[in-house]
Amino acid sequence: MSRSKKSRKPGGAPTAKPKLSKVELANVEKRIRKKSGKKPGNRQQEAVQVKSSDQNANLNKDPRIGSKKLIDLGGAAQSFQANPKSVKPKPAKVVKTKQDPIAAMRTVSNEAAYAELNLVESLDQELANIEADERLQTILAKQEGELALTEQEVDYFNEMMERHQQISEQLDVEDDDEPSKGSVSSEDDLWDKLDNLSLPDSLSDSSIDNDRN
Repeated sequence: MSRSKKSRKPGGAPTAKPKLSKVELANVEKRIRKKSGKKPGNRQQEAVQVKSSDQNANLNKDPRIGSKKLIDLGGAAQSFQANPKSVKPKPAKVVKTKQDPIAAMRTVSNEAAYAELNLVESLDQELANIEADERLQTILAKQEGELALTEQEVDYFNEMMERHQQISEQLDVEDDDEPSKGSVSSEDDLWDKLDNLSLPDSLSDSSIDNDRN
């Protein structure tokens, strides 16, 4: 390569650009790049803008302003004129006067009557069973024959007689089958006993002497 001579004419030769350091060269953009899309963080900015717009709309909204939808009043007026009886009149107020309380009537239920009837029937049946008890009949036969009774038979006899007396008191039944000893059945028996009664001799002699005097 041939070497060129330097010219001594002023302004004739090109001037060299000043040299830059490496840091300055890194900061200088060498070419302009084409930008595509949006800047980073754009979605957050848009969300903030939407929220702020909604808040501003709510703040600026007048609560006295309602819906601007038109309401047809002609149909309701026509229906009211066509059916004037649809509206029911209010009933008149009834003035209640205070009255004396009436005592409730006491009614005897059928269940109570049936229960009482069943109780009487059960007591009658139990009384009949006691009187027809074979073991009790044998004990009575031994007692009439003056035979010795065991302790069990005595306890059974007392128990049955006590129950018989309780049922009889409940049913108001008088046991007339067993008369008490020494009781007089009729007036004829009394005169018969007086006639058969023998007076002592001393008493009879004194009565005869008194009659003579």
